[in-house]
Amino acid sequence: MTAPLLFISGEYPPDVGGVGDYTEHLRAALASLGWPSGVLSRRQVRRWDARSLVALVRSAPRAGVVHIQYQAGAFDLLGDVCLMPTVLRRIRPATRVVTTFHDARPPYLFPQAGRWRTSAVRLLARTSDAVVAADARDLATLGGPSPRHHHVPIGPNVLCAPPTGYDRLAFRTALGFAPETLVLVYFGLRNASKGLDLLLDAVNHLVAVRPDARLMLLGGQVGASDPTDRATADRLRQRLDPAIRQPGHSLREHVLQRGWLQPDQLSAHLLAADIALLPYADGASPRRGSLLACAEHGLPIVSTLPAAPEVADAVHAVAADPRQLAKAVLHLTQTQSELARLGTNAYALAARTAWPRIAEAHVQIYEDLLAS
Repeated sequence: MTAPLLFISGEYPPDVGGVGDYTEHLRAALASLGWPSGVLSRRQVRRWDARSLVALVRSAPRAGVVHIQYQAGAFDLLGDVCLMPTVLRRIRPATRVVTTFHDARPPYLFPQAGRWRTSAVRLLARTSDAVVAADARDLATLGGPSPRHHHVPIGPNVLCAPPTGYDRLAFRTALGFAPETLVLVYFGLRNASKGLDLLLDAVNHLVAVRPDARLMLLGGQVGASDPTDRATADRLRQRLDPAIRQPGHSLREHVLQRGWLQPDQLSAHLLAADIALLPYADGASPRRGSLLACAEHGLPIVSTLPAAPEVADAVHAVAADPRQLAKAVLHLTQTQSELARLGTNAYALAARTAWPRIAEAHVQIYEDLLAS
């Protein structure tokens, strides 16, 4: 009989967001190992202010594990989530708290909060019984290494599972792509951290050399948590407006926007691409479920520096410059050996971040905490 397990996730399906997708996949993988769980999310608390601490106390098991999925934006940029381990330690002393840091960015708190913002994140890490992160750099920021700090990858938020009978050539043809068309893919929300202006600038440079190049934009436009997503999506929409002409050509003619898709259709589109172009503002990181989804589909990936060691061998990373990104894509199309190497390493990265392995690592953390 496993101990009760409750996840705290700022967002959760049907809300759109990477942390929610991650939590859903992890819960399913844990359930297959005999660890069923509950979840407390925005649907129950509405807003992650002080009232969410009351909901936490009401929902938390008297003995077991509470697992917080921390990302500042997913918790409305409020700092109350950082008090959860402290509250539970006083009211549910037999309950162990694990916190996964999907990033180490601080909450907003209040105007001119200054150093109190970073102190809130450190408090969350210090008072948690275990700290988990996919990026070793985050663990160092959060006080690691130590026996409490655990380096566990996140997994792909889309598995390679296209519809039955999928035919890549026929699917590409149905999308309007010729066999020789260079098809790039971007997958993710329209978030400022994803480098979307940089992406479109790079495609502009690329089509000047490869007029046949096409970009597929996949993923929901606006997430449930980050209010800046809407502004980013609006700016992207303006750039792709057919009434706005780009110098020499219309960018819109080279971009196919598919938006949110069912998982099997999303998998089919990823398999139809030749290269993934993911110019993250903060570089290629193992925190990015969208990058891991592209790796799951064996795609060669072009991204930006710095590339974290966990993903570096599966990514062709260059400076965050549109000309450099376009040049990197062209280089891969002309160097089949490098294209094949990246594809092979993408599959190896996907194997290292498979959900069963991730679930097993979490079970070990839970069991060690409960035994102690």
